[in-house]
Amino acid sequence: MLDHDSAVAPWETPESYYDGPLRAYERYRTKDPVQASSLSAALLSASRLVVRDHDHRFEATCRAVQARSASLVYLTYGTDVIVDRVRPAHHDYLAILLPLHGGLHLRHQGREFDIRAGETAGVTCSRDTMHAEFGAQASVLTLRVDVHATELALGNLLLEPPPTDLRIQAGPVTGPARRSLTGTAELLAASYDGKDPGSPLPPVVMRRIEEQILFTVLLSVNHNYRAALLGEAARPNRRTVREAIDLVWAEEEATWTIPELAGAVGVSVRALELGFRKELGKTPREFVREQRLLRAHEELLHAHSGDGTTVTGVAGRWGFWHAGRFATRYVERFGVRPAMTLRSGASTAVR
Repeated sequence: MLDHDSAVAPWETPESYYDGPLRAYERYRTKDPVQASSLSAALLSASRLVVRDHDHRFEATCRAVQARSASLVYLTYGTDVIVDRVRPAHHDYLAILLPLHGGLHLRHQGREFDIRAGETAGVTCSRDTMHAEFGAQASVLTLRVDVHATELALGNLLLEPPPTDLRIQAGPVTGPARRSLTGTAELLAASYDGKDPGSPLPPVVMRRIEEQILFTVLLSVNHNYRAALLGEAARPNRRTVREAIDLVWAEEEATWTIPELAGAVGVSVRALELGFRKELGKTPREFVREQRLLRAHEELLHAHSGDGTTVTGVAGRWGFWHAGRFATRYVERFGVRPAMTLRSGASTAVR
């Protein structure tokens, strides 16, 4: 764990020898670059590995552990190497590179940047190609998280359905954000290093560690939902709420879900809810349900005898799939049962 009197982890202290984390979880060790590339592809993603000057000091070492949707991979090569990911990985994941010693030069998403032990971390995405130049002394701990799990965690934090358009910005991470990511990776490593390798972590512990990893990543890296996550997103103005109301009024049957309605007017579900509460004193869901109940009432009231209109059909068309709940809400609003409205409307039409 981190020394409380120090701002760096043991692996970032060059004066003392440290053989890196996860020593009991070695996946492979080889002096053959071709074999190293093949073994790495099975664990991470397909890539091309080039050893500069065919240096005989080359020795690829890989240690790795998996914790539900997150994994930790430790890599070192013993000499200068170049690793090129020439096509997207099979799995969509976010990789945070944390050099323990030495540094790397990265070319990713049209950007070039350096990351160094104790100074800078690097955020990369598996969906894009990447060029990485490892220094001779570089050893790197990579925290890898599943993008879908990250989206689910983001939805939980925003109290919304998981977004499908999460875009994470690759690049260097410094300062408190880097220290947070380093601390999270160290927590996962220490959890494995401190136990018998033959026994798994308890599921409840695994789940809590996973949650901390996902939340730390979402709060530390740059992405298109970060402002909303930090409460910085602007609230919708009166015009935005008016646009949402007009869309609901234009329905010819139950069409809009609340997330779709928010997307149509260009705000988040949370922002739309704040706007409706401010302008109307109710949530979008309450407003939509109220309007659809009124539309169902109008349809029942104007039904004609023999046109095949049924209470069940009208209720379903306006999004009320449970007949009993529809009847209860209808009576609370109009004072009569929907069947009575249908009969009165039909009899009026006959006269």
